[in-house]
Amino acid sequence: MKKGIGIKDIILLQTVFFIYSINSIVAKLASEQESFSFMFIVYYGLELVILGIYALLWQQIIKKFELSVAYANKAVTLIWGMIWGSLLFKEQITLTKAAGILLVIAGIVILNGKKEEA
Repeated sequence: MKKGIGIKDIILLQTVFFIYSINSIVAKLASEQESFSFMFIVYYGLELVILGIYALLWQQIIKKFELSVAYANKAVTLIWGMIWGSLLFKEQITLTKAAGILLVIAGIVILNGKKEEA
């Protein structure tokens, strides 16, 4: 990580990915609508707004983090996707899915851990 990264920066990074994960909810809702219906267009427009906000925030994030670290943290959207699927769409959380999420969390923790200076 770049010098001067604090807990506020890490929280901001995770918040950006939380916002990005909301896009998957809106996309699923849009997919349930008839093509080019009013609600389809509303959901699609909302997707574009969410992605625009995400893009602006992402530009701020990569100023603070090394790109490899910031991008690796994007895997947290898998966790949010599983949570949203379970809460909003009544999808099953299986043992295999949970194990995969634990691997993702372990990878994020390892990547965000302090690196020894050479």
